[in-house]
Amino acid sequence: MCFCLSNCKYINSVSMKPFDGSVLIMSKKEIIKTLKDKCVDTISFKKGEIVADVGAANGSIEAMLSMFHDSLTFYIQDIDTSVCNQKTINKVVKSYQNLNGRPFTNEFIVIKGTDNETNLPDDTFNKILMLWTYQYFKNPKGIMIDLRLKLKTDGLMYIINPDRDNYSGKVLSTEQGWNASPIERQISDIIECGFELIRLSRNYESPESPYIMIFKKKIP
Repeated sequence: MCFCLSNCKYINSVSMKPFDGSVLIMSKKEIIKTLKDKCVDTISFKKGEIVADVGAANGSIEAMLSMFHDSLTFYIQDIDTSVCNQKTINKVVKSYQNLNGRPFTNEFIVIKGTDNETNLPDDTFNKILMLWTYQYFKNPKGIMIDLRLKLKTDGLMYIINPDRDNYSGKVLSTEQGWNASPIERQISDIIECGFELIRLSRNYESPESPYIMIFKKKIP
């Protein structure tokens, strides 16, 4: 991803405040850093693509990406409607659009999922993103089987996860009932659900040293 700032309006100070499940970042320099820390800068987007973000909360990542990419359709999916709802996402998009200094050309569609189904439309997506999300699935295999139906034949699924320490993994498992499997188990489970791993890398410069996994459909 190449961030071109020649037409950007800067707000020099960084103003952050709670914003329904996320924070509102009021500096383009900090927005670029956030996207880099989340490793989203490693993903290339093309005009006209349809992209789903599973576990997207209030859509702040999509709003930030819209400052640098045009003519995309984002499906913002989550199971928590207290943060993932049209009213909140409209506010987030409007805030970043105002900072951008020009209207966004992207579309933002809100989808409420469940622990077992994403409720995304079938055979639709050029890209599916999961950013710091996989470890929170209570039924990861069920979600992976579901997502395979949503991805286009030539589509790509990007799963970006931090490396969990033993303590945080135990908390996820024992207190929340969520998945906390190691990276090797995650990959084998996803492959078992009909995917093929095409790239695995790690960003040691990011604070949580996340793994970046890229999958595509395995065609029988």
